[in-house]
Amino acid sequence: MRESPVPQALKSGSVYPSPPRVHWAALLLALILAGTVAFIFVPEPYRNFACYAVAVAWPTWLCIWIRKLDPRSSSLYWALASLVIGIGFLFSWLLWIVVIFELREELLDHYNNREPMNLRLNLVPTLLFSFVYFQFSLNRIAKKQQLAECHSIASDPRNSVPA
Repeated sequence: MRESPVPQALKSGSVYPSPPRVHWAALLLALILAGTVAFIFVPEPYRNFACYAVAVAWPTWLCIWIRKLDPRSSSLYWALASLVIGIGFLFSWLLWIVVIFELREELLDHYNNREPMNLRLNLVPTLLFSFVYFQFSLNRIAKKQQLAECHSIASDPRNSVPA
């Protein structure tokens, strides 16, 4: 009997929530548009905060989502520390680099150990495109999981129609 290329974890159904299904280009466009709107329409004293809030919204959401996968993950704490430090400080941006690489390690750990999807994240795109690159990879994983679900439903003898 030939084994399907779909990982065993997908065949049996995952107990973990599916990754967010947002196309990376849509995410990038939304971030650019929201940042532009914040820059143009928010008054000067609040402009930096509004742009910062737009920039950290999706990364913070990913950190919250990864906590659903692993309650021990620490990327959310680093993200909150960066938000508390505030905008304009170099230390705050350095903390975001820590968030990027902490989230990278958490994704690699989850999708290579607990839910084996053979996830590979290159260092250069991680550093240059960070959360958009993560979303690109998560979207591919979500598509694989959906394909595996359809495959397992179609191959389940209980779902066949009697002749």
